[in-house]
This record gives sequence, structure tokens and C-alpha cells, in this order.
Amino acid sequence: MIKNKLAILMAENDIRTMIELSSKTGLDKNTISNWYNQKVTRFSAETLEVLCEFFDCQVGDILVYEKDK
Repeated sequence: MIKNKLAILMAENDIRTMIELSSKTGLDKNTISNWYNQKVTRFSAETLEVLCEFFDCQVGDILVYEKDK
């Protein structure tokens, strides 16, 4: 299963709310909510690019593979 580390990145960068991240990145609040709550099943290259730029990281810092239990 592919998961993302958005919540972790937000905490590490002192971003306290999804609305704050939305206003700082220009990403839609619903998009951020879906990422934050692990509801994304298709990963948009555009969204990943915005997040990588904002957090100054690589795609591998955001997405991780975890084996199903």
C-alpha cells in the first residue's frame, strides 16, 4: 500500500492546519484533506510537485510503500 507522510511533514514544518497549508501552497483544501487522511488513490504529479517545492523535499520523502498486513 502506498501511503503519504503529509501529516508528518506538516508537523515537522510547524504547519498546524490543513487550511494553513492550503493558503501557503495554493492547493485546494479538499485535496489537502484527502492527502492528510490517506484517502488519495491517484497521485497527481502537479500536487506532488507543489508539495516537494513547499517542503523542499523529494517525492520519496512524501510517498512510502508499506506492505499490507
